Amino acid sequence: MLGLTDILARHDELKAIRAPVERQWREIAQLMCPEQEDMFTGNSRTNPAYDEIYDATTMQAAEAFSGGIYGQMTNPANNWFEFGLEDPELASYYPVKSWLWRQSRKAYGTFSPARSKFYSEAPGWFGDLGIFGLGTMYSEEIVGAGRFLDRAIPLGESYIDVDAEGDVDTFHRAFRLTGRQAKQKFPELDALGNQVNDRTTYDVIHAVCPNPEYDARRIGVHGKAFLSVYVAPQIKNFIRVGGYHRMPYHVVMWKRRPGRVYPVGPGHIARPEAAMLNEMERTHIVAAQRAADPTILAHDEDTFSPADYYPGNVIYGQVNERGQPLAQPLNSGANLQLSLDMSKERRDAIRQAFYFSVMQLVNRPQMTATEFLGFQEEYLRQMGPNLGRIQSQGLAPLIARRYDILAQAGQIDPPPPELENQPLQIEYTSPLAKMQKAGEAKATLQYVNGMQQLAAATQDIGVMDNVDGDAVAAVLHEAMGPPPSIRRDPAEVAKLRQQRAQIAARREQLVQDGQAAETEATRAHAAQAATLSTQREAGQ
Repeated sequence: MLGLTDILARHDELKAIRAPVERQWREIAQLMCPEQEDMFTGNSRTNPAYDEIYDATTMQAAEAFSGGIYGQMTNPANNWFEFGLEDPELASYYPVKSWLWRQSRKAYGTFSPARSKFYSEAPGWFGDLGIFGLGTMYSEEIVGAGRFLDRAIPLGESYIDVDAEGDVDTFHRAFRLTGRQAKQKFPELDALGNQVNDRTTYDVIHAVCPNPEYDARRIGVHGKAFLSVYVAPQIKNFIRVGGYHRMPYHVVMWKRRPGRVYPVGPGHIARPEAAMLNEMERTHIVAAQRAADPTILAHDEDTFSPADYYPGNVIYGQVNERGQPLAQPLNSGANLQLSLDMSKERRDAIRQAFYFSVMQLVNRPQMTATEFLGFQEEYLRQMGPNLGRIQSQGLAPLIARRYDILAQAGQIDPPPPELENQPLQIEYTSPLAKMQKAGEAKATLQYVNGMQQLAAATQDIGVMDNVDGDAVAAVLHEAMGPPPSIRRDPAEVAKLRQQRAQIAARREQLVQDGQAAETEATRAHAAQAATLSTQREAGQ
């Protein structure tokens, strides 16, 4: 089992891995989130250096990025995930479908505001992802309370390492607690007496790594896949050892770099532009000040005094006999408009780095169906690979861990026998997930429109028999993402069609009956006329 010396040695290794990227993080923080700058320096500032930022474009773009990811992936107004199976036919079988729906609702309920702070912490999770390319979230059950602790972990407290496949398998959180807080979190510290002072601040390390003694057949710590160790170097004889079945720290990365542990994000791309824009805006402020209060050129001190320079003042004797002023403002001849145009280009580049236009325009109500699908396709082309990584590395492990906790607590219903040896899979139903069907839906619409044009050109309506309208409706519903209630159940559609067919059949029968009656009347009238004619002939 790992001890204090092992944890501290490993922590030094993780610090060495992170050290090369900290300089970039500090520079990014100075421009985009000054309140986080001290996390990478260790020096706390009374006030964040917002007074050194002269343009808020970068911060606004980063905020829009965080809100866009949150709204498109984990918006509480939408059902953003459910459970499914690899076999779609089995998943559509009613008993299985009903069981999957009930369990997904249970897992989804663990994220509700009444049981978790996930929705209030997720924007910070995604905010760090956009600015630094890395965001971390801690999730744990509050035993006995029926609630969950979800917390976005500050990047300054996060140290990671990856396994041979590039997945995060080691996480150290280095944070500080006062003695009073430490005793609340670790009640066993009370046994150490005066060794822990309530007003003293202590460094704490929470290390989570693969359990070297893991054995699934055992119980207790040895039966956990991940080892959990709390240590406080300043408190002698303190170490808490536990374990987790799954990694409790959920790390999302934006863009992986080959051979590197730490990724990059939109903030790395925007940093040069943000630094240049900030300096240019500082210069514009100086230029505006010079324009409003220009430097005065005078022949000597007696010609003009700063005390004379105020609105409405009349200064006598400051022009020569030709009317030329003896004192005048300095005109540098600078072309400020050129600099302003360059600043606009920098702002556009920053917004582009944070996908600002995409975040602002998505789901515009005035879009036509074709425009909407085309926009979704462009959205995925720009962001799809990175967003897929958020789902696979961040959200999927978090949801799976929730399910495991519910199962261990006996809150998952026994599955139907058809699900034996059938692994569950997470199916995302957020607006982002629906966008992944955009390309298929666009191709479907193009196919239908092409068939309509072909039918019109050949005057052969039978060409449209090649189009399955129900299949087209299913694809478009999946891609455009309207509420499920918009689309009728297939059984109800079949019932409506049957009723429509019965009504059409009755109408056809009425028409046929009418034609038969008319024929019979005509025949009877002809027979009557023939009889009358015969009678007349006999009478003659």
